[in-house]
Amino acid sequence: MDFRRAQIFLRVFPAGAHWFRMNHISDHDLERYHLGMVVDEAELAAIEEHLLWCSICVDRAEESAAYVDSLRAAIIIGNFDLE
Repeated sequence: MDFRRAQIFLRVFPAGAHWFRMNHISDHDLERYHLGMVVDEAELAAIEEHLLWCSICVDRAEESAAYVDSLRAAIIIGNFDLE
């Protein structure tokens, strides 16, 4: 696809822009998503749509969820020996 046709494609199908350029969800946004901190409906819809087709971000989302849940468990247990 030449540059001009790509520009037209992106203008006509803006939702397809993220798969065309392969922008992935940031780690910060994946953590926010897992914690339920994404409150903007447009942002939430974009993240969920991206997770429907991007297996790389799904894998990263699962890793992020495991990380966040591990931190939660550590905070609940609270047995931190700092010395």
